[in-house]
Amino acid sequence: MKRNSKNLETEYTIEQLEYSIDKYQRDDVIAMLKAGILSDLEEEKRIYFYCRLCGLRSMDILDFLSRQNDYFPVKMLQLDFDISQNKLFALEAMEKYQNKFNTSDEEECRQLFEIACIVGSVKIIRVLIRQKKAADCYAMMGSAAPEIFELILTIPENALTDDQWVEMYLNAFTAKEGRERIDYLLKHKKNLFLTNSEGKTAVDLLEERTKSFRYGNRKSDRYQKIEEERLAVYLKKVQTQKEEKAKKGTSKNSPGAIICICILACLVLAAMVYNVTKGTGSSSAESTTAEEATTVEADNTADEESDDTAYSTDASLTIADGDTVNIDYTGYIDDVAFDGGSTNGSGTDLTIGSGSYIDDFEEQLIDYHPGDTVDVTVTFPEDYGNEELNGQEAVFEVTINGIYE
Repeated sequence: MKRNSKNLETEYTIEQLEYSIDKYQRDDVIAMLKAGILSDLEEEKRIYFYCRLCGLRSMDILDFLSRQNDYFPVKMLQLDFDISQNKLFALEAMEKYQNKFNTSDEEECRQLFEIACIVGSVKIIRVLIRQKKAADCYAMMGSAAPEIFELILTIPENALTDDQWVEMYLNAFTAKEGRERIDYLLKHKKNLFLTNSEGKTAVDLLEERTKSFRYGNRKSDRYQKIEEERLAVYLKKVQTQKEEKAKKGTSKNSPGAIICICILACLVLAAMVYNVTKGTGSSSAESTTAEEATTVEADNTADEESDDTAYSTDASLTIADGDTVNIDYTGYIDDVAFDGGSTNGSGTDLTIGSGSYIDDFEEQLIDYHPGDTVDVTVTFPEDYGNEELNGQEAVFEVTINGIYE
C-alpha cells in the first residue's frame, strides 16, 4: 500500500477519528483522512480502520482511499450483511473497484469469492472463475442467489473434484429454491449422481440430512424438512430411471446380443447357399431377387410414408410452444398414484399451448427433449368434477417419447 507521509495540517487524534466514525460524521472523517491521520499507522491497524470506514457506507471515503492505495484489503468489506444497506454498499464497492483487489493472492481471492456470493456480485464471480481462482469455494454457488447459482454452467467439469461437485449439488438441493435448481441442472445435463470419495452422491447425503439434521421447531423449519424429503424421493426416481435407461442401452450392445445377430446372419447366408446349390435356376433366382427387390422397395416406401407421421426421438430437439409431442405420464397426489391419471405406457399426443390439459401442464414441458422425464406440478380446478381431485395439487411424472416434426 502507498503511505501518505504528508504532515497533519490539523492536530487530529485517533480517538477523534473513532468518535466521528461512531457518530457517522462523514465530513469530519474525510477531513481527517485528507490530513493524513492514517499515514503513520501499522498495516494491521490501518486495515482495522478501513473496516470501520466501510461501515459508514460512503463512496466518497472509498474514492479517497482508492487514490491512496494500490490495493484494497478484502477484509475491509467484511460487514454485517444482515443489514441490507451494508450488502448493497459492499456490492457497489466490489464492482466499482474490481481492479483494486489483489487477485494474485489466493487467500484474498477466497475471501473475495465468499463475500461476492453473499452480496450477489456476478461480475466478481465471473472474473474469479475465468481466472481459475478460489476453486475450493465454488460449492457456495449452490446456495447463492439465483444469478450466482446459474454461473455453475460456466465452470469447466475438470475445474473441480467430484467431492466439490457433490458438495455444490447438495447445497443446491437444500437451497430455498431446491426443486427449481434441480430441474435447472437436469435440464442442462449436469450429472447430479456423481459419487464423492466416500462413494456417496449428493442424493445420498440429502437423505442422510433429512434423518439426522436438526431443523428446529418453527413452521418454516418443518416445511423445509418436508420439502427436502420430497426432493430426495424425486431425485431417487430420476436416478432409478437413468440407471434403467443405461441398462437397456448396455443390453442392446451386450456380447450376447452381438453373438445372436452373428448366428442369425450365418443361418440366413447358409439358406441362400442351399437354395442356389439346389438348382433353382438362374431365371428363378433372378425372378425371386426381382420380387425381393420390389418388396424391399415397397417396404422402404411404406417406411418413408410412415416416417412422415411418426414422432422423432432425437434428443437434440427441444420442445417449443406449438409443438406436438407424444408423452406418457402417471399422476400422483401425496406420492400416491390416482385412478385415471396414467397413460399406462400407451402414449398420447399433446400440442403445447393448446390448453387441452389443466393449469400450466403444457408449458412445463417447454425446453425439454425426447427421452427426458419431467415432474409437472399442477392444481386441479375446484370444480373439476371429481371429488378426489377437486382443488388437489398433483405431480405428473411425464416421459417425453418424441416430437412430431
